[in-house]
Amino acid sequence: MLYALNDLLIDTTTRTVRRGADDIRLPDLSFDGLVSLIEVAPQPLSTAELSHAVWRAEHVSDETVAQRIALLRKALGDDPREPKYIRTVRGSGYAIAGPVERVNGEPVFTPRRMMAVVTGVAALLFLGGLALAPRNVDQPAAELSTKTALPSTGADLIMRAKQQLGMHQSVETDRAISMLREALANDPRSYDARLTLSFALSTKATKFGGDYTHKQEAEALARELIEEEHDNSNAWSALGYSLGSQGRLDESLSALQYAYQLNPDNAPAASSAAHVHLLRGQLYQALGLEFEVLRAGGRSRYAEIQIAQSLDLIGHPAAEKWHAKALSLNPGQVVILSEIAKSHLRRGSPDAALETLAEAQGEDAIAPSILQLRGRANIALGRIGEAKRDLKAAGWRGQYDLAALEAIAGAPDLANELFTPAKLADLDSDSDPEFRIVLAEVAAACGRDSQAIRLLAQAVNLGWRDINWLKQSPFLGTLMASSEGLKLEGRIARELDAQRRLTEGNTDLLRAINS
Repeated sequence: MLYALNDLLIDTTTRTVRRGADDIRLPDLSFDGLVSLIEVAPQPLSTAELSHAVWRAEHVSDETVAQRIALLRKALGDDPREPKYIRTVRGSGYAIAGPVERVNGEPVFTPRRMMAVVTGVAALLFLGGLALAPRNVDQPAAELSTKTALPSTGADLIMRAKQQLGMHQSVETDRAISMLREALANDPRSYDARLTLSFALSTKATKFGGDYTHKQEAEALARELIEEEHDNSNAWSALGYSLGSQGRLDESLSALQYAYQLNPDNAPAASSAAHVHLLRGQLYQALGLEFEVLRAGGRSRYAEIQIAQSLDLIGHPAAEKWHAKALSLNPGQVVILSEIAKSHLRRGSPDAALETLAEAQGEDAIAPSILQLRGRANIALGRIGEAKRDLKAAGWRGQYDLAALEAIAGAPDLANELFTPAKLADLDSDSDPEFRIVLAEVAAACGRDSQAIRLLAQAVNLGWRDINWLKQSPFLGTLMASSEGLKLEGRIARELDAQRRLTEGNTDLLRAINS
């Protein structure tokens, strides 16, 4: 169906909005909200009705609906004080502000309106190939390619999925996964759809509370693609991303480095490899690789925040500048806000962490990583009831902190579930040091100090270098003040000093850091 709203042309088949020759790209929730209002115009829709129409839910908070309408207005360039497209109806919800007409080939417009629509349709037809071309999305591990020509419905779905992934938001990621599964139902052998789905599933698992099945499927898809094309850089990036999401860091690093070797323009693969170096405590290597890519003109969404993380760990004063750069380039983005909040927490500033986390808007405000860090900040502030609510809402991301809190309160059942032989066996295949840290916190909360020290030592062996996180932990404070804890602190301090000296000894790197 094709609708005209003032100077806009809205196509519900291709899910596009155009103003003349300009394409206005809307996230799916915004597009669904616009079409829902158009279909009942000029009557308004209440927030409850929009909840059903857009979110397919019984209830979505009025604030969430208002935020979505605000985003839609911003995308359309609409002024709520003098609305051209969407008006607020006090006590009733929202409604379309201008006249809506259905375009069906009949001359239903005034000559002026008809000229605007004809121009828009002609531009759409003329630029069709460009408008429907899949757009590169800067995933943490690779730039996505366009591999296979599909029927238009499949190509449209993949393009829209990439647009949704580019939003880096929880709901949009879920919608992207659904679109890609639909595209694969049409063409199960589509290389592009399988590649994009692998990235989407890993993104879901690492950033928005996905489970282990997402990680496994992402890996299986990537390996399948590599079997078909051994030298495809993007497929190796997808494999590296999926392996990293499973904590298999050594394998992940090899895959990402090979992806970068196959294609030196694959900046996100190099940045993801740098992130693995960071996790392994190889901060000098991480910084060197990030700036190598930046010097070559490459661009990765997370380069600035990863540079800030490395600098923060070695105590370099430029860390704050790089935090600010990351935030200015990606305002409100979950990963950026989470890492900056962690920086505040490791400095003992939970109030500042909460202020940073409050910048997450809409669905991102309830992303698992945001909720988990909010819970940690509330623990530091002594707000245990609020912390428990946040941690429960965070799902699996909050379960370790919640288990530690419950154990301190004399209820160790949840903690005991995390220390079953089957759970501990997972450590053998997981080289991510952070997994040991969260288990160490639970062990310490249960009074299992010797086990907690062993886990902390294993984490340090694997590259954990965030000493301030351990010292500010609400569960490890006593343990870190013990003789064994002080030994670990001294070891980490020496490792960080070595990384700092390596960085300071490289004048080109220092110049780039301070630029």
